[in-house]
Amino acid sequence: MSYRRRAASSVLALSLAMAAAAPAAAQQNPPTLEAVVGHDSGERITRPADVRRYFEALRAANPDRMVMGDYATTWEGRPLLWAAVGSPRNIARLEEIKAASRALGDPRKTSPDQARALIADMPVIVWMAYSVHGNEISPADAAMVAARRLTDSLDAEAQAWLQNAVVVFVPTQNPDGRERFINSFEAGLGAQPNPDPLSAERAEPWPSGRFNHNLFDLNRDWFIQSQPETQGHAALIREWRPQVLVDSHEMGSDSSFFFPPEADPLNPWIYPPILEARERFGRNNGMRFDQAGLNYFTRETYDAFYPGYGDGWPAYFGAVSMTYEQGSARGLAARRSTGEVMTYADTVKGHLTATLSTIETAARDRERLLNDFYAFHRDGITGGRGAYVISRASAADPAAADKLAGLLVRSGLEVGRATAAFSACGQNYRPGDFVVNLSQPQRRMAETLLAKDVPLDSKFLAEQEARRARGLGDEIYDLTGWSLPLLFNVPTQRCASAPSVQTTAVGPELIRPAVVAGTNATYGYAVHPGTAGMRFLTAALTDKLPIRSIEEPFTLDGKAYPGGTFIVPRAGSPADLDAHVRRLAAGSGAQVTALATSWVSSGPNVGSDAAVTLRAPRVAMAWDDPTDPESAGSIRHVLEREYGWPVTPVRTRRLSSADLSRYQVLILPSGGNYERILGEDGVANLRAWVQNGGVLIGVGSASRLLTDPDAKLLDSRRENAVVKDADKAEDASGATAAGTEIASDVDYLERVTHRVGSPDSVAGVLAHAVVDQEHWLGAGVAHELSVMVRGSDIYTPLTRDQGTNVVRLAGPDQVLASGQLWAENRRQLAYKPVAMASEIGRGQVVAFTQDVTMRAFLEGLKPLFLNAVFRGPAHASGGNGEER
Repeated sequence: MSYRRRAASSVLALSLAMAAAAPAAAQQNPPTLEAVVGHDSGERITRPADVRRYFEALRAANPDRMVMGDYATTWEGRPLLWAAVGSPRNIARLEEIKAASRALGDPRKTSPDQARALIADMPVIVWMAYSVHGNEISPADAAMVAARRLTDSLDAEAQAWLQNAVVVFVPTQNPDGRERFINSFEAGLGAQPNPDPLSAERAEPWPSGRFNHNLFDLNRDWFIQSQPETQGHAALIREWRPQVLVDSHEMGSDSSFFFPPEADPLNPWIYPPILEARERFGRNNGMRFDQAGLNYFTRETYDAFYPGYGDGWPAYFGAVSMTYEQGSARGLAARRSTGEVMTYADTVKGHLTATLSTIETAARDRERLLNDFYAFHRDGITGGRGAYVISRASAADPAAADKLAGLLVRSGLEVGRATAAFSACGQNYRPGDFVVNLSQPQRRMAETLLAKDVPLDSKFLAEQEARRARGLGDEIYDLTGWSLPLLFNVPTQRCASAPSVQTTAVGPELIRPAVVAGTNATYGYAVHPGTAGMRFLTAALTDKLPIRSIEEPFTLDGKAYPGGTFIVPRAGSPADLDAHVRRLAAGSGAQVTALATSWVSSGPNVGSDAAVTLRAPRVAMAWDDPTDPESAGSIRHVLEREYGWPVTPVRTRRLSSADLSRYQVLILPSGGNYERILGEDGVANLRAWVQNGGVLIGVGSASRLLTDPDAKLLDSRRENAVVKDADKAEDASGATAAGTEIASDVDYLERVTHRVGSPDSVAGVLAHAVVDQEHWLGAGVAHELSVMVRGSDIYTPLTRDQGTNVVRLAGPDQVLASGQLWAENRRQLAYKPVAMASEIGRGQVVAFTQDVTMRAFLEGLKPLFLNAVFRGPAHASGGNGEER
């Protein structure tokens, strides 16, 4: 027997052992994986197309026990499948079961007596989702073995489970990433699997198989739903409303298997019975793992605080949602640090054991789970007091408010648009403002997404401070601040009582089509800035319309316009300009006003030097090592997918000697050591390109290159941690600077007027920042923003002779907007720059010290980033190459 077959046989053995109650299980009623795709489970890593082939074969063999469908299509065109397995009776009435589950989800329409009648005759819906990360490979194979077991009509134990449960399999949430991983793995595979950590088959090239085609981590996309895989999956969950949901992953090879209960901290908005149910599932898993001789752990890692995970977001729909993590072979075999060799079949065995145990527990606890599900939604209605009011009218960017409202609906919330003016929280609101009444089934979803801050447990925080005092890192797994109103920079208030105003229901649309204001466009049109204005701009440049930007506030025909307003003159435009503008306004949602004249009564004139001409820039971006794939992916997604602007990804090494003269903009995503990849000659090549009129944009940790003294690009320096003797904190190379604390506005002004180891890492907080709206980079951007701050990079402000700190953080008492920020970080971050701009020769250098496109959810920062891309070339003297 071959190495692979010996390994694979353990999976089959486990499946048969767990089916011991079925006397004729060996008759192989459903087809085997080998018969359909040519290999046994655990013998090879099954490709996405073969996963689909096998589920189709199972359905064909047992059409009365399985149905299938597709819920979305990936960027690379692969359909995403789901498959529901149940008893013949339950499959025949599947639509009725889904309707009953939705009815339990709305106690306003379903009385307790009606709920009891539904629960008496309906199965629990168990949702098993696998392999959201493409290089976490064993869950998908385990899904196939489990589905085969459930569709075996001769397996008495499995058929008993299916009297009480319908199981929905989502076997490959990320087939694009899985295919990328398999291709890189098989390219390095020899005659036999090589478990050595250094073997080529186990060394994934950039960007790894973890991410989807757009290089997004789909396990962080659930409440923003920027990717088609997540959008479709979320909609499917809203349709089915499962009571149990598992998101199955892999982790490092030295680990065993994780299942809940989770580690602290726990999100306080999780419904307590969900935590109790997770404990019950964990106990049954533990028993089954003991029987199978498998190691596992609970509580030691993987917290349940951030709501953006595949097991986080569904919890606020009332599902007992759980993450399962298996130590990964990252191939067919892995040698652990102990010397033990773990096979792919071993990892499939772990997930198979957990899957079957979960279904067993859900079937056993059917009635309790359904009652808790109904109670969750009753709690939402009876426990809800007050409302969140989202001000569209007073938002600096009304289009961001529209998108926020649509996203809330996509997260299952009921959002109303006021039809009249009203008062709430002691403030006056206008028609069109949004109301999220908290007396609704998904109240806990509303609270966790809309609250300004979700607090961490005080005991947990005390433990983290004690760890830090011992020189240990904190145990926070992901972000601590994610408030959607802050991410979108939209004013939102939580009111103690819901306003009594009539509303109309908001739909899931993210862009609200706009209508041109005014009819006399003798001169042309004015377009307000912001996210919708930027969508208009990119579409107008694509259509080759002439665009000018007045970067300071002005008044025209008695109407005040903000700085950054775009002007589309009739002169130089096509004859059908009016039709163009109407179409672009509808598609972008931009606020557009017809202009009868160009006569300005205050502020810069349309024809003055203060009104710059915007041209279509050619944009290049560093791609491959050392960029962070997520940063590169989010930048490209924002530009190409959200704003329709093409980007040329260039392998970073090629930037060392590439002729960049045809590009006006070059973006360096956050990442690792650019100097190592580019070399001295490469950095000199970038500097010469900037001096000749290029716009160089550094995002996040790419600012380290821009501020390196040897690069001669930007005179800011990365700070060390604050020490008592500042002289001791200086880096001998000058690459970093002593950490400083700026205590007041007066100190800040003194610091920028007279030039004079790393801070602790921040898990992810939202911070208050102030914008210099007089600089072109801040044109049309709100005066105050919320910025996501992560990591340990802090930079010194530029002095006035060095450039401009266009966006800086607020003072120490105001800097924290949401999340957990250590006191030392708060003091050192105060007044430090988030966005810096400097002229170098004829070009511009822009440094964003934080990743302003992170996860594509920082809606409030997108106009700032887009200003760098589209306004930057207009402020570079001369510029490079021809326009696009």
